[in-house]
Amino acid sequence: MKMKKRHQQKLVAMALVLFFLWNVPFVSLFDSDFHVFGFPAFYVFIFLSWSIAIVASYIILRKFYE
Repeated sequence: MKMKKRHQQKLVAMALVLFFLWNVPFVSLFDSDFHVFGFPAFYVFIFLSWSIAIVASYIILRKFYE
């Protein structure tokens, strides 16, 4: 089964967005003493963006397999 071009484009776009979000200049914005619910903002940013990427990938791939 071959993936549709738009599904491939969405996955590639998401990978590029994550690449730039997790790159040093952007991640350094969260390197401070700011805490969210007792956790450093850096960890919250990394794990929250990672979780959102997993859910978005699931939604894109679920539509592919329908």
